[in-house]
Amino acid sequence: MEPQTVEGALCPACGSKTLKTTVVEKDLPHFGRAVMMVSKCSSCGYTHTDVVELEDRGHKTLKFSVDSRDKLNYLVVRSSTCRVEIPEAGLELSPGPFSNGFITTVEGVLDRFETAVLSADPESEEGRRRREKIIQWIKRAKDGKERFTLVLEDPRGVSGVIPPGA
Repeated sequence: MEPQTVEGALCPACGSKTLKTTVVEKDLPHFGRAVMMVSKCSSCGYTHTDVVELEDRGHKTLKFSVDSRDKLNYLVVRSSTCRVEIPEAGLELSPGPFSNGFITTVEGVLDRFETAVLSADPESEEGRRRREKIIQWIKRAKDGKERFTLVLEDPRGVSGVIPPGA
C-alpha cells in the first residue's frame, strides 16, 4: 500500500484546519502487517502517532532484561493494547481507549516514562520526593547504571523487542 496523506483536517488540540495525517501499511519484520499513522498540526505542533497491528497472535508476555547500555538501543514495538512495565522502578503504562502504539528504543520507553513522571504535580512533599527518586532512577537507567526488566504484556501478541539491525 502506498502512503495515503490527508491534509487540512481539524486539529483536536488547537482547532485549526492544518492537521496532516499520513497512513501507510507495512510488513514489519518479526511482527507482521501493521498500519502506521502519523498526524501533525503545522499550527500548534500537535503530533499523534499510532501503530495498529493487523494480526492477532494470542496473548503474550515478554520479559526483556536490560543488563547493559547496548540494550537501550533495542527497538520496542508496542501495540495499542500492550501494557508496559518496569517493575524495578514501579513504572507502568496501561492501555486504554485512547492508547497509541509506538515504535521506539528501550531508551525511548524510558524517555516516555520520564516525561509522564515530570508532568505529574504531586501535592504532598512525600509525592514530590517519590517523583524525584523515580526521575533519578530513570536517569541512572538511561546512563546504563541500573539493570531492569522491561515487561510487555500484549493480549494480541504482536508487541516485542528487536535487536538493532535485525
